[in-house]
Amino acid sequence: MVNTMGKNRSFLFCILIFLLQLIAIAVLVPSSIMKKASEIEYDWLSSSYSESSMEWISNKADSWHMTLTRDSGIAAGLSYVFLPERDHTQAKGMSRIGDRVWYPFIEGRGVALDEMVRLTMVRFASVAIWLPLMILIAIPALFDGVMERLIKQHTFKYPSPFLYRYGAKAVILGGFLTFAAVLAPIPLPPFLAPVTVMILTVVFALIVIGNLPKRV
Repeated sequence: MVNTMGKNRSFLFCILIFLLQLIAIAVLVPSSIMKKASEIEYDWLSSSYSESSMEWISNKADSWHMTLTRDSGIAAGLSYVFLPERDHTQAKGMSRIGDRVWYPFIEGRGVALDEMVRLTMVRFASVAIWLPLMILIAIPALFDGVMERLIKQHTFKYPSPFLYRYGAKAVILGGFLTFAAVLAPIPLPPFLAPVTVMILTVVFALIVIGNLPKRV
């Protein structure tokens, strides 16, 4: 019961961190910084991948970005709520403050958030392009982990609770930090996310699965 409550608390804490990060990006980060980070990271990607790979990453990111924001109606819905159409020539009093302060601010936040979504899709696409290699690494690692667990389950070898517990925590923490980094409004090295995902996959397969507790 205590372990379950602790896990739920940790999960809620991670969700809270993600929400705070998104709110900070939407409210605080200028669109110029997002564009600069996007340009720097795109240059890094261009120098690290071939022309055909960059074309695939760019096309896939554009497709996901369009599906998530335009085709889904999210962009239009947010624009309708925060930037309703109105006759600015008839604005008087406090309405003019909205025209001069509120609407430009919201438009800037929308540009920054849209740029962040685009950059995030580029990062997901740069991870997806590594999937064939990830599968080649994951299958032998999973096979080895399952075999190790079966050996320990049917012999006098015992799984290590220490390795299981801290291996699982390392995978969860690593996954959380990787996802948080993907959403960060700073340029990331091109191979950071793919290599981290592959390392976490191997750790999960060899250490966590290999040391699953025996069933009584």
